[in-house]
Amino acid sequence: MIQTSTSPKQAAFEKSPVIVELRNVTKTFTVAGGSEMKVLDQIDLAVHEGELLALLGQSGSGKSTILRCLTGLATPTSGRVLCYGQPMEGINSHASVVFQTFALYPWLTVEQNVEVGLMAKNLPRAERDAAVEKAIELIGLSNYHAAYPREISGGMRQRVGIARALVSEPAILCLDEAFSALDVLTAENLRHEMITLWHRKDATLKSVFMVTHNIEEAVEMATRICILFPRPGRLGLVLENNLPYPRDSKSPEFQSLVRTIHETITTLTLPDHPPEPTIVSGAPISRARNRMESIPYVPVGQILGLLSILRDTPDLTNIYDISNEIGKEFGETIGIVKAAEILELVDTPKNDVRLTELGQSFLSADRIGRRLIFSDQIHNLRIFHIIIEYLRLQDEVEADQILKDIASALPYDNPEKILQTMVAWGRYAGIMDFNASARTVFVLKDEVEHAPNV
Repeated sequence: MIQTSTSPKQAAFEKSPVIVELRNVTKTFTVAGGSEMKVLDQIDLAVHEGELLALLGQSGSGKSTILRCLTGLATPTSGRVLCYGQPMEGINSHASVVFQTFALYPWLTVEQNVEVGLMAKNLPRAERDAAVEKAIELIGLSNYHAAYPREISGGMRQRVGIARALVSEPAILCLDEAFSALDVLTAENLRHEMITLWHRKDATLKSVFMVTHNIEEAVEMATRICILFPRPGRLGLVLENNLPYPRDSKSPEFQSLVRTIHETITTLTLPDHPPEPTIVSGAPISRARNRMESIPYVPVGQILGLLSILRDTPDLTNIYDISNEIGKEFGETIGIVKAAEILELVDTPKNDVRLTELGQSFLSADRIGRRLIFSDQIHNLRIFHIIIEYLRLQDEVEADQILKDIASALPYDNPEKILQTMVAWGRYAGIMDFNASARTVFVLKDEVEHAPNV
C-alpha cells in the first residue's frame, strides 16, 4: 500500500480513538456455477474519531462491500471487524447508513420515515418525538413533517434519508454514494451541509465514512482519502488532505491533489509499458493475447463513441478532458478507454488517448469492414478463446459451462458480467449471440465464415 508521509497533525489524529476497523479482511462471494469470486483481499482500514474518511474507487472495486462490513451488514470471509476495540457481532450499533437511493417508505410522511431510524431503540414516546424533531430540524426539514416523499424533491428526499440515519445519534455516519443520484447543484449544497453538520460541536456525530467514485467530491469533503484498487479490492494510495474548509475547487492545491489521484488511477489501469509480445514461429503475437486478461464491462456503443470523439476532435487527447467531454465519471471513462486499448484501437501514452493506425482504419471502414476488424481483435483476446473453442466444436454451448471456465480463468471478476460483455462484443463482430430462454451461446452461422483462424 502506498502512503504519503505523516505530518504532526496526522500523527496526533492517529492517536484519536478508533470507532471501527477492518483487520486483514477478505471477502468472497459465490457466483454462477458455484465458483468463488474474491471481492476484497486483506483489507486493513480504521475509521478514527474526528475524521471524514473517503473511500474512492471505480465501480465494482468493492467499496460498498467494505462499507457493509464496517456496518455489520456483511460478514467477512476471513479477518476481523472491531468496534471500539471489541470484536463486532451483528449490526454495528454505532453506525448509520445513507444509501444512494432514497429508500423511503412512500406511504409514510417525512416525520414517520425519520422515526423508522429509531425502531431498534425502545424509547418512550416523548424521547422518540424529541429525537425525531431534533433530526428533522438538524437537516433543515422543519416545515415538511407531514409531507409524503412524492411531494418533495430528490434533494429533500435525501435529506430525509440523512435525518433518518442521524436520529439514532450514531458515532459514525456512512454515506454510500449518497449524492450521486442528485443534480449537480443539489449535491453540492448537501455536501456543504454535511461538512457543516460534521463540524458541529453539539452533535453526537464523531466521524463520516463516505464511499464515492467522484474524485472531486472526495477532495472537497475528506480529511483522508483511501483509494481502492479493483479485482480484488485492495487498498492502494492513502492521502492526507489538510486543505482548509471551505475548499476552493479552483485552487492550485485542490487541483494538485485531484491530479495526483487521477494519475494514480490512470497509471494503474492504463500502464505505459505493457509486457513485450511473445514471438511464436517468427511472428509476434499481439500483447493482448500474451496473457489471460479481463475485459471492462463496457458496451460496444461506448467504445465507438470514444473513437468518434477522438476522430472528430483531434485536439482532445487528455483523458481528464475526454471524461468531461463525454459527461462520464472518471472511473467510467477509464473503463471505456481500457476497452478500446485492449482492442488495440487506441494507445494511452501518459495521460493522453490517441487513435492507433488500426483505430483510424476502423473508423474509415464501412459497416462490414468494421465488423471484420472487431472480429479480428476479439480473436486476439485470450479470454474469448474460452467461447470460440467451444463453438468450433459445436454450434451451441451452455452458458453455465462457459461461466465456470471464466470463473476459473479470472477468479476476481464477475463471470456473469464478463459473459454478457463478451456476447455483446461477439454479437457486434458477427461471431456469436445468446439464447436467453435456453441460456446458451450460439454461432451466428451467416457470419461464421468471416471469422479468422486462431
